[in-house]
Amino acid sequence: MKEQRKYLALRAHIAELLGEGATIVSREPFTLRISGHLFRVQHGMLIGNSVAA
Repeated sequence: MKEQRKYLALRAHIAELLGEGATIVSREPFTLRISGHLFRVQHGMLIGNSVAA
């Protein structure tokens, strides 16, 4: 069966971040909290760096 998922490297990186303690804040848009900072996934990239409240 052909792999249909996109951004496999990004998915692996996010899984690693979650394993290191990052938390999912939102699914739409997909947002992670990492060490007090918020990061969003847009267009296949992990972007942003705002301080989480």
